[in-house]
Amino acid sequence: TDYEWMEVMGPPASDADKWFISILSMRQCAACEQLRSDWTRSPWLLALGHPTDPKQSWSHFNVYYREDASQSFRFENLRVTTYPTILVQPPRSGRFGDSSTVVFQGTYQGDPERLARDISSAIRAYVARDNQNPAPATADVPPPWTPAPRVDSWNPQIPGPFPSFDPTIPPQPAPAPTPTPETPAFPWGAVMTLVAAGFSLPAAIAITVWLVLFIRSRRLAAGKQPILDQATLDSFLALLKSIAASSDQQRSANK
Repeated sequence: TDYEWMEVMGPPASDADKWFISILSMRQCAACEQLRSDWTRSPWLLALGHPTDPKQSWSHFNVYYREDASQSFRFENLRVTTYPTILVQPPRSGRFGDSSTVVFQGTYQGDPERLARDISSAIRAYVARDNQNPAPATADVPPPWTPAPRVDSWNPQIPGPFPSFDPTIPPQPAPAPTPTPETPAFPWGAVMTLVAAGFSLPAAIAITVWLVLFIRSRRLAAGKQPILDQATLDSFLALLKSIAASSDQQRSANK
């Protein structure tokens, strides 16, 4: 259920409840180095594992090199043909089955967001299958063995500050705030010129400029695309100002 998914992707209660994310790498591998670099910078990947802060990391994150023979026993039953290979396995607490199960095995295509989404989707699918195959009854099992408690879907008691909705894990980086467009001040001076002195091209242009900027600001405030892009608008306003300036010069020469 969504409650179990929220619990899985929430802060682990202890190190025993942390999932395992392992990177199988090799020396002099450009793609491997790219993944390591991206993982230290991408908020998508950092949400799943923090390479430099194990205490705050959601998972046990480790990098293993093919050339390190002392670690080969960890993955001797896996078929690895491409480097880097990313492996995801359940926590050692046993709450989600055998911790040696490979929940996700994949490679890196240079897209941190896609990799993070693929990993979280694989975890969610695995947890859903795990819930459909509950552990056998333990009534005949003597202490001190105690099965890990599971969330009651009818009366969930979820520890920790979890949100009240199904989150997107890892969280999507917040977009840069869009500045609120300012509505230009109405050109009352131009209106008074038209009323008092009759038609004036510069005054008419001033009102036209205000009207164009007013419509643009209203469309932007409503989340709509402006009629003119910024470059076209700048050119149009420059043309109007040039016409108004020429009119002023001509009127001054005629006096």
